[in-house]
Amino acid sequence: MFSFRFPRAQRNIYFWFLAFASFLVVVSLMTLLGAASELSNSSAELKNLKVASPNLEDFVNTQAIDFRLNNNNNQRRLKAADIPKLADDAIIPVGLDEAVNRAFQFFAEFENKRFKPILTVTLPVIESVEPGSPADLAGLKTGDTVLFVNSAKIESVMGFYLALNEKPASEVALKLLRNKRENISVVMRIAGRNPINDSNCGVKFATPADAVYLTEQETKRQADLYRRDMLSAIPVDWRSDAANSLMQTAKRLNLIAKGVIDPTGANPAKVQSKDVLVWHHKKFLENIDTYFSQRRKLENKSASYLTGMGDAVVGFVSSLFIGAIAFGLFWYQRRVSGKKS
Repeated sequence: MFSFRFPRAQRNIYFWFLAFASFLVVVSLMTLLGAASELSNSSAELKNLKVASPNLEDFVNTQAIDFRLNNNNNQRRLKAADIPKLADDAIIPVGLDEAVNRAFQFFAEFENKRFKPILTVTLPVIESVEPGSPADLAGLKTGDTVLFVNSAKIESVMGFYLALNEKPASEVALKLLRNKRENISVVMRIAGRNPINDSNCGVKFATPADAVYLTEQETKRQADLYRRDMLSAIPVDWRSDAANSLMQTAKRLNLIAKGVIDPTGANPAKVQSKDVLVWHHKKFLENIDTYFSQRRKLENKSASYLTGMGDAVVGFVSSLFIGAIAFGLFWYQRRVSGKKS
């Protein structure tokens, strides 16, 4: 009986067509999975992108700070390794206002730790009186020595500050020694209910130029100034992050060994909280700019990956269509060949 068969060459064409179509399906699937992976990674990078917190080590590395080592005359440059690390349980974020208040409490502790040794032994001799201040209105003069604040005996500048801070009031009685022989009693008064403190009393003592003692009231005033002048310049979405970052920075600064910053040393490290504050604010704003720059790059990359994934989907669907045609032809060829045999 006569029988018809596909020529061997034609059968081979259908087989190789199916093999090629299968190869296209595999390649297009791998391309699709690769595009999906790249898009997923880019999306994860974008989701995890944050404004970097300034590192206190970066501040130290930009400063030429020498300090006295081990209470002797040996000196070396302050290094990033001298900045203590914080334990993980000390880096728990808090609310914005609380973070700001804590930051300036740490700054105050740091500054007071720096200058308490000097202010404790410095006699409370008035160097100048601010015109129109409570001290000026009470009659205090340059050269007066403060003997008593209310009933507390005063023997140093630190004693004066502590006495004002111990019992804040809008009226403070003082006993003074004038011209080294005349005892005078005066009362400082301030309008309203605000208490008299070291920042508003108008008295400046004969102390080293940068020696200060930050009372609780002055610390709160500086925190309010930060909120008004610096924090307000930061976009709202990052203010809490900025405040918490500043709090952690101030806490680490406060942990620096006292021997490093002791102003009574021959060469104390000139690390001041105000310099750290200005640096932190500037650095945080720079990091916000960096964040937006990185975000734009990632968004462009994600858009490119999304386009590539769309092309990969089209390629995969097309390969499936070609594969279906190839399989159909191959199956039909086998069926016809089987019937003709």
